[in-house]
Amino acid sequence: MIRGIITSCLASLLLLAGADAQERLLTYPGQWKFEIPTRTIILTSDQQLIDLQDPDKQIELTLRLDPVYGSLREICEEAKARGCQTIKLAFDDFFRQYRKESKSERNLTPDSDEFIGYVANISRFLEGYGLGLELSLLSPLEIGKVYARTEKESGHWLQYTVDQCDSVTGRFSVKLWEQLAWSNNKGKVRLKRDGVRVFAFRERTDPMRRYRVVNPEDMVEIHTGITLDEWPGTASPETARHQARRINIFSTGCDELKGYNRVLVVLRYDTPEMDYFSSRALPFLKKLVEKYHDAGINLNAFYSDEMHIQHSTGYNNHHDYGQFTQRYMTDNMAREYARRYGAEYADMEKYMLYFAYGPAHYESNIKACRTNVQYVMGSSPEDMQKTVLFRDRYFKMLNQQVVDLFLEAKQYAEALYGKELLTRAHATWAESPTVDFWEWGPMVNERRYSYEYTPNFIWSNTVHQAAAACYDYFKWGEYLTAMGTDHTEGGMGDRNYYAAALASSFAMVNEYPNAYNGAWGMPDEVRDRWTAIFSAYGSARAFPPISYLTGRVHRDVEVLMLYPMNLVASEERFGSWMVQYGYANYLSSEKLLEMGELVDGGRIRVAGREFSTLVALFEPLPDPALLKMMDDFIREGGRVIWCGPPPLIDYSGKPCLQYWEDLFGVHYEPAGFQGKIAAGKQVTFMEDFQDIPDQTILTEFLVDQVYPVIPTGGSRVVARVHEDNAGTINHYGKGTACFLGLRPRDDQSRSLGYEQRTLFEILDVLGAYPATGKFAGINDNTEHVSRTSDYLCTRFPNRTTIIARHYRTHAETWSGGFGRDREADLKALAENPLPPSLVKLDHFKVNGHEVSYEGDLLVAFRLDEHQGLLAFSGWDGDRINIDGKEHVFASQPLKEIAWTPIEEKRQLPGKAFFMVYLEGEGEARIPLDTERRNLELFAEGNIIGSQGKQIPFQYQKKTLRIELNGDNTGRWLYLTGQE
Repeated sequence: MIRGIITSCLASLLLLAGADAQERLLTYPGQWKFEIPTRTIILTSDQQLIDLQDPDKQIELTLRLDPVYGSLREICEEAKARGCQTIKLAFDDFFRQYRKESKSERNLTPDSDEFIGYVANISRFLEGYGLGLELSLLSPLEIGKVYARTEKESGHWLQYTVDQCDSVTGRFSVKLWEQLAWSNNKGKVRLKRDGVRVFAFRERTDPMRRYRVVNPEDMVEIHTGITLDEWPGTASPETARHQARRINIFSTGCDELKGYNRVLVVLRYDTPEMDYFSSRALPFLKKLVEKYHDAGINLNAFYSDEMHIQHSTGYNNHHDYGQFTQRYMTDNMAREYARRYGAEYADMEKYMLYFAYGPAHYESNIKACRTNVQYVMGSSPEDMQKTVLFRDRYFKMLNQQVVDLFLEAKQYAEALYGKELLTRAHATWAESPTVDFWEWGPMVNERRYSYEYTPNFIWSNTVHQAAAACYDYFKWGEYLTAMGTDHTEGGMGDRNYYAAALASSFAMVNEYPNAYNGAWGMPDEVRDRWTAIFSAYGSARAFPPISYLTGRVHRDVEVLMLYPMNLVASEERFGSWMVQYGYANYLSSEKLLEMGELVDGGRIRVAGREFSTLVALFEPLPDPALLKMMDDFIREGGRVIWCGPPPLIDYSGKPCLQYWEDLFGVHYEPAGFQGKIAAGKQVTFMEDFQDIPDQTILTEFLVDQVYPVIPTGGSRVVARVHEDNAGTINHYGKGTACFLGLRPRDDQSRSLGYEQRTLFEILDVLGAYPATGKFAGINDNTEHVSRTSDYLCTRFPNRTTIIARHYRTHAETWSGGFGRDREADLKALAENPLPPSLVKLDHFKVNGHEVSYEGDLLVAFRLDEHQGLLAFSGWDGDRINIDGKEHVFASQPLKEIAWTPIEEKRQLPGKAFFMVYLEGEGEARIPLDTERRNLELFAEGNIIGSQGKQIPFQYQKKTLRIELNGDNTGRWLYLTGQE
C-alpha cells in the first residue's frame, strides 16, 4: 500500500463526519473542525469561471500530469455523498503548468458585478446540495487590481542601486533592470514606472571594506541633468512570466554632483495592489465583503494560500547585480514609519541606501570589488547596529500592518455572516533553505547538500519574502487558521525535520493547535517515509490513526529556540535559519513575550506547553523585556543559551550590552561590526563540555563569525576558537547561563558526508533533555533517544508515545515537480534505494517505557492508569511488549491496526466511545476495559464518521475479538454502548 497517496488525498480532503452529525461537528472546538472535508475547484482562467455557469459543462480540473475533467454538478454530487460542506473555488496560476491554457492575465476581478454574479450563481447551485463556498477573496494578491482601480491609489515599490559618480565632472551612468511584469499564483501583473530619483553622497570605508559609512543628512537629491535611456532590445518576450528590460540612468555632468563620489538611483513603480497603510484600505475590504454578503453568496471560508503582497514568485528573475533590490513603500507607509521612529525618516526613499547590498561592481579595479558591501549610518558598532534596527523595523512594520489589516477584515466578515470563516493555509511561500541558491558543479545534485552553510552558498530568498510582508511567520498565524508550512516542497526533504518542528511551533501558538507541513515533489514511497516522520510530530497531515491517538496536537519538547528572524535584517543574503534542528520548538521573541510566562521550577509556559531551556540562536536586537525574562528565568532554575553576537543595543535603540554582560558573566569588546572571521578554525570544548567533539567553522559568513569574550563574575570558559574564548558557562540562582559566541552546528542528515551534532551535545550536557529516572544510568528522554538511535521518538500531552524509523540520511536525487512521472520516480529509487523502514525494538527504553516490538514505519501507543494498552497504531505487527507485559492483538501480523478511545468532544453518531481500524486477515484481539452495556459495533458508512453496517464481534475477558472480512477491513469501526 502506498500510504503516501492515501495520506495526500486525506490531507486534501481532511476527514468528515456523518451527514446527520455535521451540525454537531461544526460546534467542535479547535482542531476537530478540520474533520469536515472540502472539495476543490482550482481555476486558471476567467473562461473556466464562465463555463461553471453551466453546471453540466465539463471543465479541466487537472492538478498534476494526468488530465482530469468534471462538471459542477458532478463535483457537488460527489461532495454531498462524502459529507462535505464547502467547495473551494480559487484561482491559482501555479497549476497552469499542467493544463492546456496559455494566457496568464485575468480580467474578471473579485469586485466586478460580473464576477460576483457568476459566483452568486454558483453559490445558489451549491445551496441545493447544502454546500457553501471557500473563496480567494481576502488575499492581497487577489484584490490588488480592484483596489487600484476603484480607490484611485495603488501600492508602490522602489528599486534601488548604487554606482560610481565622477566627483570632478559629476558624470554617472547607472544601469539596472526595469521591472515590467511580475507573475505569482494569482497570475501576471504589470508595473508602471512612476518616477526616478537620484541622491548623491560621499562614503567612508571601513578597513575591511565591507561597510560603507554614510550619514543620511549628508545625502543630496539631484534635480537637474538626469536622463533615462530605455534599451528595448533587452526586453523579455511578452509571453514571459517575468518581464524586464535594461535601462540606463545617466548624467553627462552637473554642478550639483561635483564633489560626490557615489549616487543612489531609486526607481518608483505603481503596482496593482493596495496601499496597506492608507485610511481607505480597511473600508475597501469591508465594502468588498459586504458585496458578497448582499449578493447572497454563502461563504464558509477564505482561501488563504501563500499570503503575501504583490511580487513575483520567480525567485531568480528580479535582481540587479545578483541582489534583490526592491522594497514596498508608499507615502502613507513612510509617514507611519516617521511617526513611530523619528521625523528624519519622512523621506524613506533615500533610506533605500541602507538596504543596498552586494559587491561594489564599480570598483572593479581592485580585488575587494568581490566583497559584499553594506551601507551603515555611522562608524561605531552601535551605529551599525542601528542600521540593522532600521531594516528590522521596516520588515516588521510592513508585515504587522498587512496581517492586522486582513485580520480585521476577516473579523468584520465573520460578524457579518454570523459564523467563523476559516483561513487555512501558509505564509511560508519561499522557504529557506529549501529554495535558496548555492553554486554547484554540473555533476552535483544540489539537493543532497543544501542543508548547511558552506562557502558555495550564494543567496537566500528570505529577503524576498520579507519584502513581500512575510518576514514574521508567527504574526501570520494570527490570521491563518492552524497555519502550516510548505518547507518540504519541491522535492527538498528537509532531512533535519526542520519543517515538522516549525509546524509544531506554529501550532503551539495558534488558536487551532494542529498545523500542517506540506510535502510534494517526491516519489510516493518517499512521501510515505516523510508522512511517518510528520506523524510522529503530530502534523495535521499525519496518518489518520495517529491524529486520533494524539488528539490532533503536536508533540511535547523541553527546548524552546528563538526563531532567528532578524538575521536577514543583519545581512540580507542569509535566510531565517542558523541551524536546521528538529528537537526543539521555535518561537519569535515577540510571541514569547506576548504569550510566555514564568512558572515555578524554572520553566517557561507558552499556550499550556512548558520549556526548561531557552536558546537564542541569533538575537542582536533583543527587546528589553526579553533580557529581563531571561534573567528571571535563570534565577528560577531555567537554562538560557545565547548563541552568536552579544547585543549592543536593544529594540528600543538603547544600549543594553552592560545588562547582557552581567547576565552571562562575560565582558565583550565590540571590534568593528559583528564578530571575528574564523573560517576553517576548530572549536575546542573543555570543562563541562570536554566530551563534546571539536567543530570546524565552515565559512567566513556572518553566521559563522566568532565573538570572543573575557569571563567575569564566576563564569568558566567551555569553548575556545584558537586563542579566543568563545564559550562560557555560569551558574547563578538555580539556573544556568551559557554563552556561545559562535554557531553550534547540527547536521543529522550528514549532508556533507559526516554527521555533526554540536548543538545537541551542548543541550544534552546542560541537561536540557532529562531522563524520566525510571532506568538507572539510561537517558530515555524522547529527544535524547531520537538523536542517539535509529528511531525518532516523541511524546504527547495525552501520554501517547510514538516511535518511528528515522528518515534523515537518504539524499534526494529525484526531480522536484508537483506532478510526478511514475517511471522516472521508480528509476530514481532504483538508483538510490530507500533505507530500511523496519521498526524492530528489543527492550527499547523510551519515555519511561521498555518496549519490544516488530513492525513497519512507526508504532504509537498509550497506556491507561492501570498500564493497560488503551490506544495503539502500527503496521505489519501482531503484538507489542510494554514494560514486561505482552499484548497480542492479532492471530497474525496485520497490514494495519489501530484503536483508541473517542474524545468526548468528538461525539459521533450513536455516541460511539471507541474506534478500531483493521486491515489484513485473521482475528484481531483489541484490549478494552469497559463496563458499558449493550455493546454494538458498526462499520463506518460511506461518509467518514457515519454508522454503516453492524459488525459481529465478541467481548470476553476485557478483549474485543473481531474476525476480519470484507465488511470490517480497511475502514473504521465504531463501538457504542450504554453507560
